[in-house]
Amino acid sequence: MKFRPIVAGPVSETHRLSNLVDILLKPYISKVKSYVKDDIDFLKYIPETVPENSKLIYFDVTNLYTNISHSLGLEAIEYWLDTFPELIHKRFNKNFILQAIKLILENNNFIFNNEHFTQVKGTAMGTKFAPTYATLVLGFLEEKLYKETEKHISKDFSNYLQKTWKRYLDDCFIFWIKDTDELNTFIKILNDLHEDIKFTMEINNETLPFLDILICKDKCNIITDIYSKDTDTKQYLNFKSCHPKHTKTSIPYNLARRICTIVSENHTRDKRLDELKTTLKLRNFPTTVIETGIQKALQIPRSQLLQTQLTNTNDENIIPYVSTHNPNNIELFTNLKKNSFILNNDSVMREICESNKFIKSKRQPPNLKNILTNAKFSENKSKTFKVTKCGGTKCGLCKYLREGEFFNFNGKKFFVKQNMSCDVENVIYCLICNGCGKYYIGQTGDKLRMRRTVHAQQVRDPSTRKLPLSEHLDICCETEPKFSIFPFYKCFSKQLSARLVKEQFFIKIFKPPLNAK
Repeated sequence: MKFRPIVAGPVSETHRLSNLVDILLKPYISKVKSYVKDDIDFLKYIPETVPENSKLIYFDVTNLYTNISHSLGLEAIEYWLDTFPELIHKRFNKNFILQAIKLILENNNFIFNNEHFTQVKGTAMGTKFAPTYATLVLGFLEEKLYKETEKHISKDFSNYLQKTWKRYLDDCFIFWIKDTDELNTFIKILNDLHEDIKFTMEINNETLPFLDILICKDKCNIITDIYSKDTDTKQYLNFKSCHPKHTKTSIPYNLARRICTIVSENHTRDKRLDELKTTLKLRNFPTTVIETGIQKALQIPRSQLLQTQLTNTNDENIIPYVSTHNPNNIELFTNLKKNSFILNNDSVMREICESNKFIKSKRQPPNLKNILTNAKFSENKSKTFKVTKCGGTKCGLCKYLREGEFFNFNGKKFFVKQNMSCDVENVIYCLICNGCGKYYIGQTGDKLRMRRTVHAQQVRDPSTRKLPLSEHLDICCETEPKFSIFPFYKCFSKQLSARLVKEQFFIKIFKPPLNAK
């Protein structure tokens, strides 16, 4: 039995460098004659008719990523850099790009069964620049392929090949118009391009899938349909799931639009749309949402759907407000927009606001899949975290700090997620009245000992009070200290807005009595 290790590139030390190299190499992809961006792009190259005796052929590269030797990869990239030097970014040079790629390829390290390994051949499956790198390497070999087919078959066929041979990463497709002997010659040329790169072939006279498209030949006519593997269970997002509403309502439209784009015949299109309705109903989508999305897609002519949609990629004109999606959190974006006029008081900020657009953006919170597919698992048992006093002789917080692993909110135990002491900052804390035992939830970006000083001053001096809490503590408790503090949640983000959201979330869940005063 053969095994192929898949190494997690996104958590490696070279991840950011890989991302930079990917940006620098992407302009060269457009120079690869066979390149197709996606299935919609591929549809533009499918003719309406072909010779009746032509065949549909699909080629696949065997284990592409792990079979690209470092020497082949560097040779291929150097070829593209030399051929199109004008595409090299002005801040970088050829030598930097090649050295960066060499560093990424030769430092793909991983641990398995407590032993350290280095991948000596191929590139990591998850590293950022891998798809662009693989596309350019095969594009380099295809340049050799065109010359070899001109030499061993004919110049006309070489020209035909450059126009009709299409590839998405390691998936290749062509309408074959030659005889069987020339096909055998072509396959030999393919597998002789490099000793490590081998192709498998699938051939059919009538139907053949490529990406999400099922290509059908009816005599001379070419018809396209949606293709799904037998293992596709169509587990689309459930409408009852915890996702933003606009995300869920857009799913029927986008799926219907995909069908209307790929399926070339109307009666087949209508059949696929009916199948889509049934599938989405099983995923708890309301009928009105499904029908609205489908009708919206049907209103767009297929000729328009086949056109490449140009998107605004100028990120410099956009300032995103990013927050983690949670329906229990208060949405602050509307308030930020309403009060953004305050920024206009500063001339520099006014210029920035006038030339940029603020948009709301959501990040996905950690889910079960993210947790279970970590690149590295630890066999150590989970560590117990607690709040402890620092013990400093001059610390003003120690006598106020309540120690422990959790706080009991009226029967609901909340365990701390990391060790915290008197110098902790950027936290959500619980302030407990030492007279009645009632508690208050607050937040601070400063060190907790400084926040304790503010509370103590407001309890001691009525003229400085800003919260009803201070009066309650002064009246309710006759002994010192009048209150205790327990920090129970350390915020990762230092933004005030993030802390306020978390504070309101805990107030909503635990309903602290003293916050209502």
